[in-house]
Amino acid sequence: MNVNLEDIDLGFAVNIETLREVLRKLSIEGRRWWLASDPADALENHFVTIGHGDPACVDRLNTLYYRVPVINEERPVAGTEKLVLLLDSSVISAEQAGLYIECGRVLEDEFADLESFFMPIKRALAAMLREQ
Repeated sequence: MNVNLEDIDLGFAVNIETLREVLRKLSIEGRRWWLASDPADALENHFVTIGHGDPACVDRLNTLYYRVPVINEERPVAGTEKLVLLLDSSVISAEQAGLYIECGRVLEDEFADLESFFMPIKRALAAMLREQ
């Protein structure tokens, strides 16, 4: 995953340790957020996967996974928890589109999925900045 930083309007650069702290506190209508990939693989993959939904459920109707790019090119001396991620809606990508059943038809709504995934994280990070 190559990220062109010139395309970013307003985003958050956050290390994995801080993001874990934020995600641990998030829960909206029974939906949770968690790190779903091993940060040790992040430099090789150039992204970290974040799950959104129910960590115990793999059904695409209930759980989505998003790839968030890693900015670092080398492993930080302090370890993988200090890898920096770029959280911006223009660079986050879904591993698979979410599915919805409406009137017996299976539908997708990528915009609504991204909004329900990203906006609570964005609000939580903004609140953390205000507290500092």
